[in-house]
Amino acid sequence: MKRSLVLSFILICLLIPHSTGADEENISWEVDLDNGYISTKPIIVDDQVIVRTSGFWTGNDRPHVYAFDMNTGEENWRFRNNASTNHDMSPLLHIDAGQGTCGSWDEMILVGWTDGRVTALDVSSGSLIWQIQTEVVSWGITGSMAVDLDSVIVPTRQGLSKVCLSDGIESLRVNLPELGWRNGVTVTEENYLMGSEEGVLNIISKLGEVTNISIGDGKIRHSPIVTDAGIVVHLQTNSGSEVYLDQQLILSEGYSPAIPLQVGQKVYLGTSSNVIYLDCSINCSLEGRSQYHANGEITYNTFNDTIWFPHNTPDGGWGTGVPGSEIVTYKTSHDTYTTAGVAFGNDGEMAFGNDNGVLMVSLPAESSGPPSDSNSESKDSDSFIQQILVLFLCVTMFFFQLNKNNKMATKVGLLLLLVILILIMPDVSNIWSKEIDSLDESPGDWDEDWPDEWRGTQVIVFELPEGDVTLGGLQGYLTVEELTDATATDLNITVSKESYDFGVWITSFNGHSGEGWEFTIDGKRSSVGISVAELNEDSVVRWCPA
Repeated sequence: MKRSLVLSFILICLLIPHSTGADEENISWEVDLDNGYISTKPIIVDDQVIVRTSGFWTGNDRPHVYAFDMNTGEENWRFRNNASTNHDMSPLLHIDAGQGTCGSWDEMILVGWTDGRVTALDVSSGSLIWQIQTEVVSWGITGSMAVDLDSVIVPTRQGLSKVCLSDGIESLRVNLPELGWRNGVTVTEENYLMGSEEGVLNIISKLGEVTNISIGDGKIRHSPIVTDAGIVVHLQTNSGSEVYLDQQLILSEGYSPAIPLQVGQKVYLGTSSNVIYLDCSINCSLEGRSQYHANGEITYNTFNDTIWFPHNTPDGGWGTGVPGSEIVTYKTSHDTYTTAGVAFGNDGEMAFGNDNGVLMVSLPAESSGPPSDSNSESKDSDSFIQQILVLFLCVTMFFFQLNKNNKMATKVGLLLLLVILILIMPDVSNIWSKEIDSLDESPGDWDEDWPDEWRGTQVIVFELPEGDVTLGGLQGYLTVEELTDATATDLNITVSKESYDFGVWITSFNGHSGEGWEFTIDGKRSSVGISVAELNEDSVVRWCPA
């Protein structure tokens, strides 16, 4: 009887539907790029998925642009920038082949880098066609570029460059008084529009003449949006954000505004609190607002007319829906902080990239790439047959048990156990593999020259040009920012910070800025910023020049 009860319990467990990340996604293939964030959306060009990495790095790691075969996930080419600094956040720009007054050009991918360069890459091979160096003020290009006939308009840290698509020769250079960050450029019939960190909207004529309009006390960190009702700007302020139509305040919203999206005369916005929908055909009226946390790139899927919002929280994923109604989150097995938008293909393909540098591609059912809906149906069918087999063996065993044929009951019971072991073996193997991977941890960042009383406590190291400064024996700090602020005060180290949409950024220690600063925790770089990077009681935090 005990044997029957045990087997009945096992049977019930096997028949309970399993809930896994795979039930929430339809990812055909994925790749861990392993050298930084994916901060801007991939692009789908013909049969390729092209993506860039950015963020912190250590050792020999540097940001790349990759191209993968869309159906198989096989890498076609990669381009590495050895000189670029942290946070390459300028979106990739696909250019079709064409010609103009300054020459002709082949199909290419334009990449703006924080070292100030623009590189034109061949779509099929990734080879360099041309490149141009623009200005660098701490960093170079972080905003979105735009095409104007036969030229690309490049928003730089403190100005604008007009560059011929044929050969990369600069035909116009305009310097501006204020600095910019993610200061994308908008091309109109007569002008170029750019915002600044001082809340100034710069209107630059195509002859290079500049007009300035002060929008408000805040930061413009997106390409200005031109609608029938006027120019829309989502201003980031110290108390949240404000939406302006020309110079008129029309909405007060939450913190950390997303990169807005314009679809015709519809404008979609996002903050840490809400996603918003405006109809700007007449006066930019508020049409809908839903509670949802979105700070990155909002994107539009022309295949099925849907809006997607990156869910920039530890839970991650991408929300889809229209503000004013329910926003449903698309989940993956690699969900984490997400700022990059989703790339969409003409036939329903989707490419996702998260802040851990994992690229995931979903292909439609008719695509040759696995898995398809038919594969899912096949798996469901296999699962049903397996459950029927287990149920049949259980009934057979119980039959012999009730008829007091213990010998046959034992034989069927052993067969049942064998079948159950075979069925659960893949899950056991996966769990075992994950546990083994978790044991493969970094050796840490402990220095044997440090005092023994520092063991088991929090330690911080500042690798300053004048020499390393180290302090240990610390405890109770929850994040890297808390530990850094407190110890810098104790050590008389001056810390300069700036706030960006990806979080707080330390620009200098004791006035030393260089190419930026990066941190590690126990010898490993973090996938999140200093405000949310959590510490253990024995963590070692190290700050070093980028």
